[in-house]
Amino acid sequence: MAEQQKSYEHVLTYLEDALRDGKLTLGQSLPPERELAEQLGISRNSVREAVRLLEHMGFLVSSQGAGNFISCNIQRNLQDSFDMLILLQQIDYHQLAELRSGLELQAALLAVDRITDSQVDRLDSLVRQMTACPPEMGAQLDKQLHDEIAAISGNQLIIQILRALSSTIDRFISDMRRRILQNPRTGNQLQYAHEQMVDALRRRDKTHLMLAVNHHFNVVNGNMTAEE
Repeated sequence: MAEQQKSYEHVLTYLEDALRDGKLTLGQSLPPERELAEQLGISRNSVREAVRLLEHMGFLVSSQGAGNFISCNIQRNLQDSFDMLILLQQIDYHQLAELRSGLELQAALLAVDRITDSQVDRLDSLVRQMTACPPEMGAQLDKQLHDEIAAISGNQLIIQILRALSSTIDRFISDMRRRILQNPRTGNQLQYAHEQMVDALRRRDKTHLMLAVNHHFNVVNGNMTAEE
């Protein structure tokens, strides 16, 4: 284990220095394992183990017969970390809602300056479809609405973090919509919040948009129990 950690640090330092100096760029292949082992003064097995670890972290991608290539798969790295946190019960719905509200508010505010009329029409169509569809389809449309707003924001960190949490957010939205829609009043509030978000985007009104996003998550938070 100590040798693997040491080899990982050697290879990571090599990558950092090479990227900083412009000797390696995204998508470029690493030197062969034997050459890299000789250059770094470590065993070939240690290089291989380090490469596997970096590949798992999303910093390298391996292609059989072609070599190892510089990658930047943030989503994979974050997804593994989030999955472990969830398994260890270190993330609950309250924390997930807090993270989502911050990320999605910022995504929406960025989207205001970048959204096109056709994209607004697309979001409006998703919201209108939510009014009369089965619960499962409603959850899918809800998730799609938020995903498309994030994509329009153009912020890759926000997009990748939300994608890394995608499976957890799917369950969250499905569970919360089922609970919220049990009460016609809160169901109408959720639908209204979605409609107001799209309306604010159409009018490029950031103040109205902030109020709509906050209202959306207030509805969600109001339907969570203390145990979640």
